[in-house]
Amino acid sequence: MKLAALLAATAAVALATPAHAQMRALNEPVVGHPDPESLFVDDDPVLHRNKQAALHIQRELLKCGHWADAGNWLTDQYIQHNPVAASGLEGVIYYFTEVAQVEPIEPCPALSPDDPNAVVAVIAEDDYVTILTRRIVPYVAGDMSDTYTTTWFDTWRFVDGKADQHWDPATLPGTPAPAPAPAAAPEDEEQARADIEDLMWRYVRAIDSWDADAYAQVFTEDGTFMGTTGRDALREMVTGMAENRGPDAPHLHHFMANQTIDFTGPDSAVVNYYWQTVTRGSPGADAPRMLAAGQGRDEVVRVDGEWLIANRDVAPEEG
Repeated sequence: MKLAALLAATAAVALATPAHAQMRALNEPVVGHPDPESLFVDDDPVLHRNKQAALHIQRELLKCGHWADAGNWLTDQYIQHNPVAASGLEGVIYYFTEVAQVEPIEPCPALSPDDPNAVVAVIAEDDYVTILTRRIVPYVAGDMSDTYTTTWFDTWRFVDGKADQHWDPATLPGTPAPAPAPAAAPEDEEQARADIEDLMWRYVRAIDSWDADAYAQVFTEDGTFMGTTGRDALREMVTGMAENRGPDAPHLHHFMANQTIDFTGPDSAVVNYYWQTVTRGSPGADAPRMLAAGQGRDEVVRVDGEWLIANRDVAPEEG
C-alpha cells in the first residue's frame, strides 16, 4: 500500500491557478531593505527635506505611535484619500489616540528590515514621496500561522516640509480588491500550449516506463518534487522506486483530465488538472484497478526555449 501510494503521488502535477479559490501566492517574498533609514536621504535639499519628513511619519507615527506629535509632519488640512479616513490633522490624531488607542513606544527605535511593514524602497520626485513597504497577509482572515507577502504603498505630497495630501491602496471593508491585470501570455501562445501538453505527456510516459533519465529531464536543473530537488536527486528517486517494485508489481498508467494552462508570464505557466493512477488491464485479462486519484498543479517555465517543470506539489489543498 505504501508503494502504491507513492506511485500514485508521482502522477500528480500541480499549479496554483489565479482564478481558483485555493490559490496560493506565486510571487517571491517581499523583503525589507537591510538599512531602511538610508533610503530617506537625497542630494537635492528639497527632496531630502521631504524624505526626512516621510521618515518621521513612517517611524515616529506609523511605527512608534507618537500621534500627539503628528502636527510636526502633517499640515492642518492633511487631505486624505484613504476611503476609511477623514481629512484633517485633528481627525487623524483623534482616530489613532482615541479610537484605535495606539500606545506610543518609548524610546522609538529606528526602522528595521524585521518590521512587519518593513520599508522596501523610497521614491521622491517634485513634491511627492512614495514609500513601498511589505504587507503580511493571512490566507485565512485572523490566522497568521499561514501567510504570504505583498507590497503596500503610501504616497504623500509635501508642502513646506509637511505632508499635505496622502494616497494608499486601501479599500472599504468588504470591498473586493481590484482584479489584477492579466498576466502577459507568450506571443506564441498556441505553440506554448502544445509544448506544455507535450511536457505533461513526456512526464507520465517517463514514470510509467520507469525511465529515470527521461523523468529527470522534464524538470529544470533545480526542479523540485515533494522536497526532492535537482535532476540527480530526482533520477535517484525514480531509480530507487523502480528497484523496490518487485517482479510481480503491475504495470501502471497515469491519467490527467480537465487540464487547464494559465500563463503567469511569457515564460511561465500554471497547469491544473485531476489525475488518476490505475493498473494496466484489458478484456480477457486482469481488470484494471484504480490505485489513487486527486487534483494536481504544476509550475512550469521556459528555459532556453524548452518548457520544463519547476515545481511539483502532489498534495495541494483539495477543493
